Amino acid sequence: MRPSLKAARSARRLSTVTVLAAALCASMTGLTPTASATTTVAEPVTCETTSTSTPPPLQAGIPDQARFEGTGTVTCRDAQGTPYLEGASTFSGTLPSPTAPAAGVTPVFRSRVDWSDGTVTTGTFTDFQVTPADDGALQLTIKGVNDADSTRFASYAVSATGQSIHVGTDPNGEVISNQKGTVTYTP
Repeated sequence: MRPSLKAARSARRLSTVTVLAAALCASMTGLTPTASATTTVAEPVTCETTSTSTPPPLQAGIPDQARFEGTGTVTCRDAQGTPYLEGASTFSGTLPSPTAPAAGVTPVFRSRVDWSDGTVTTGTFTDFQVTPADDGALQLTIKGVNDADSTRFASYAVSATGQSIHVGTDPNGEVISNQKGTVTYTP
């Protein structure tokens, strides 16, 4: 038995509709971003820092340089000013002596932040500058990249600026300074 003309037209319409539907789905898929194509770009994070530093005990074999070490806090705030991430910092550094700047000593600043959520950020920075200000304070500038094995802000660029103010002298005659500034972590 031969299919009727009506049945043949229905079959063609069905196959035409199927082809058009498939083409429409394919074109919509091309317009819809895939999961791998959509990536979120992390924004820079700027945090406030406060710290206190002192020179460590003198060590033999390290002449003509100013060394220091200290502890502090880092606080990151949201747009409303509420802290959402806090950490305790430890740091140390070495600067060439102002009396012998050609001693060949490379400035270095090492830092570690233990964040309240259990993550850690570490870095060693050699773009570290200290400039005396007119008011007797020291202006600090530190730039570099965090260590890749940090569990927060790994391999982020770091830019920190601040001020160090002499606040006293310890019983051994060593200078005690307070620092205040900002640090920006940029992905």
